[in-house]
Amino acid sequence: MHNLAANVVLKLETGETNAKISFLTAPMPATFDKTDTSFVYVSEGVLPFLLLLIFIPPVYNTVFLIVREKESRAKESMRMMGMRDSSYWLSWYVYYTCITTVIVLLAWGVLLINVIVYSNPFLVLVFMFLYA
Repeated sequence: MHNLAANVVLKLETGETNAKISFLTAPMPATFDKTDTSFVYVSEGVLPFLLLLIFIPPVYNTVFLIVREKESRAKESMRMMGMRDSSYWLSWYVYYTCITTVIVLLAWGVLLINVIVYSNPFLVLVFMFLYA
């Protein structure tokens, strides 16, 4: 669309009907490191799976605790004493956020050791925290 608009503006400004801007694409130049080891090739396939696995136990544990609390009817008892539902669910959110923050910081600390080399470490931390 941008190339089409540029061609129309060029033809109007120059007054020539044959004026044309050709649209070309070129790959971004990159230098390749010859220091790639087998660790890089293994981590490319395993790292996303491991990052997924570190978040499964806290989710499982939180669901287990919520179900156990539902079985014991603690929520209903707290509601009878005047607690609102928003306070109840906010407490679970804060609990889960604290646990996942610790997990994200530990995983991020481990990834800082020779894994996050060409990326901005802060952006990786934000990405991991938002994923959690």
